[in-house]
Amino acid sequence: MIKAVLFDFGGVLTIGGKTGYIGKILAELYKVDQKTIEYGDLHYLFRRGKGGEDDALFETLNKRYNANVTKDMFLKRAHQDLVAAPEVYELAKTLREYGIRTGLLSNIFSMQAEVFRKEGWYDGFDPIVLSCESGYAKPDKELYQIAIDRLGLKPDEILFIDDQEKCTNPADAMGIHTILATSPKQTVDDTKALILKLNGIDIT
Repeated sequence: MIKAVLFDFGGVLTIGGKTGYIGKILAELYKVDQKTIEYGDLHYLFRRGKGGEDDALFETLNKRYNANVTKDMFLKRAHQDLVAAPEVYELAKTLREYGIRTGLLSNIFSMQAEVFRKEGWYDGFDPIVLSCESGYAKPDKELYQIAIDRLGLKPDEILFIDDQEKCTNPADAMGIHTILATSPKQTVDDTKALILKLNGIDIT
């Protein structure tokens, strides 16, 4: 029986924000080809909350590319690519009405998480497990374990939905049910089908 569903944020609860999204935005701001921009070392640290203050990210990149990009410029541009997926938000609301908990398991920079919290994108989700607050990022198995522990459930009582197979694979290995999201409609349909199969509940 599924007792909780963990949602990824970018690419699941939103349209946009899929893999390569951060690199695309940084490449655009720094006016370089996305294939050549060097930010992987910073991305690794900052999404795990280990890179220091937010401005340090841009200070380093500004030196690399002789530019003057700011945190506010990044946040404004990044926000333009994110649109809520209303069908998936409605699914989460309906799951809660049926007594199934909904949480977040997301890789994200702290500067973005702060904005999303203020704007209500995370409302209704509990637990909210973010890489920038946990010191780990998907596919680190430690991040999934944090979510399991905070839910207080067995892995096979949890469903995790993500748009990247490299992020669903560790969950599978730990015994968590997974759905690989390819579109809002597919996410909703597959989730409802699994809940019907395992819980015997026809979610409408």
